[in-house]
Amino acid sequence: SKLEPEQSNVSKSPLSPEKSSQTPLDDSEEKLSAEESKDRNLPDAQSNLGLWGDGRGEDELSPEEIQMFEQENQRLVGEMNNLFDEVRQIEGKVVEISRLQEIFTEKVLQQETDIDNIHQLVVGATENIKEGNEDIREAIKNNAGFRVWILFFLVMCSFSLLFLDWYDN
Repeated sequence: SKLEPEQSNVSKSPLSPEKSSQTPLDDSEEKLSAEESKDRNLPDAQSNLGLWGDGRGEDELSPEEIQMFEQENQRLVGEMNNLFDEVRQIEGKVVEISRLQEIFTEKVLQQETDIDNIHQLVVGATENIKEGNEDIREAIKNNAGFRVWILFFLVMCSFSLLFLDWYDN
């Protein structure tokens, strides 16, 4: 209510250019009415200030309310401590997960090098198997040729013995 006359003076002036050309008597009447309303509101403000200043009035708490607020404060403090403990546990778990993830990454990189080594060994083994198969084929061919020579030698010896036996008879 203290601000109403000031707002009306401010709002009247900028809204209409006609009112800005009013007589000085109208302005003084408005000022007087604003001062009177201020004087009327002054005792109300002082009476409200007295209630606040004394600490009495509607805001005074009863012992039951004080006890209820203390219990609620204790409950809230307990909840906050529980939340704080949970946050600590979660932080510990996150740190543990981060550590395990680093170990996992290290092991994956180690496995990568192991897999590359195994790949190289498999490629080498495949080449060795191919060379071994070629050697076996060559050995089979050589073995067959050797058999032919032995067979030829045995046949020639047999014919020689038959010839010698025929020649002796």
